[in-house]
Amino acid sequence: MLSTSASPQKTAGKQPVSFKVAAFVGTALLVAGLAGQISAGWGYALFCLAAASLGCALILMAILTLSRQGKTTTLVSWGVRFARIGVVAYVFAVCALAGHYSHETFIGKMEWHWVIFGPLILFALVCVELGIYRKLLKANAVSWDRYKRFFNRDDADPLAMRKTLVEEVIVHKSLWQISKLRWLRHTLIFWGFTVMFMLELVAVFLREAGPSFGWADIWRTPGHPVRLAFDLVYDVTGAMMLLGCLLALYWRLTVQNKPERKFSDTPMVVFLLVVVVTGFMVEGHRMAQAPALSEHAFSIFGQLFASAMTAIGFTTPNTYKPLWILHVVASCALIAYLPATRLIHTCAVPLGRLMTSQKKLLAAKKLGVLKGLMGTALPPSSDSKSNTASRSSPP
Repeated sequence: MLSTSASPQKTAGKQPVSFKVAAFVGTALLVAGLAGQISAGWGYALFCLAAASLGCALILMAILTLSRQGKTTTLVSWGVRFARIGVVAYVFAVCALAGHYSHETFIGKMEWHWVIFGPLILFALVCVELGIYRKLLKANAVSWDRYKRFFNRDDADPLAMRKTLVEEVIVHKSLWQISKLRWLRHTLIFWGFTVMFMLELVAVFLREAGPSFGWADIWRTPGHPVRLAFDLVYDVTGAMMLLGCLLALYWRLTVQNKPERKFSDTPMVVFLLVVVVTGFMVEGHRMAQAPALSEHAFSIFGQLFASAMTAIGFTTPNTYKPLWILHVVASCALIAYLPATRLIHTCAVPLGRLMTSQKKLLAAKKLGVLKGLMGTALPPSSDSKSNTASRSSPP
């Protein structure tokens, strides 16, 4: 009894200390950056650590849910550790980079449009992270705490989980069966946005982190094949979202007075369309200033926008910075607005479909709830059975 009652007190005592240490380290990184004592490499190194740690947590979660490999307690404990390291490293990275780039601004090394971009993207990231936390984690925390005791990994069906992952999360089979047009516009927007987002994370590493570590700046090397490959994928994913938004607006018109109208989100589609079009306009403006470069051949849609903008005389040097600012402001506003839109369902619905595929787990949950309502004792868990057997067996 003493050890049981003391353990929560010890745990509760450790948490404020850990928070104070993290707050001290984050503040120290921010102050060191403001004083010009650390380079951008510190922040990007911490970002790499955060990405690696969160990636490990996702891999362990995938092993836990998609297979029967490994011990449950081991996978969960290490997954939680990697997730915590990733979150803390991410916060430290933001502190270090905020301090460093603020110092660069104070000494006059930052151009004015980058000075605008920094606070905007930081605000947008905070909004989307808090929004996703509230929508997906905090909103479901009570249900998870209430029903997690009924879930046992022995009742899980990894095969059904993998099948649902492919059919409902990756391929969107159910939506295809409901409406081919809805499937096409959803797939174009979902995968165009997802691939571009993941590509941008890698691009930030190549464009910013690599040079800050002293590596070769392949991103700004003219004609480098890696940069050309990125240009091609950026062009394709942008075109996917552009077509998906136009199809979504067309579908919205076709369901004007129908029940299916509730599945539309016209403000979000228009918002995303503005971001995509202004992005292509920025690329077209840049390409129009140097039309003879061979690497432009990998940006087909960028060339189309460059030709159209040149034809109407919208490629003067004075129009580039305002157009870039418009695109950046729209992009940051879109990111901040995401949790309030139906696009958040692209995360919530797949999670629901994956859970629905676990028939035994859901049956165990229903059985446990019914037994609780009827006032009957729950059947002993596998752990209690093993403990009882060990106590009753002879030494």
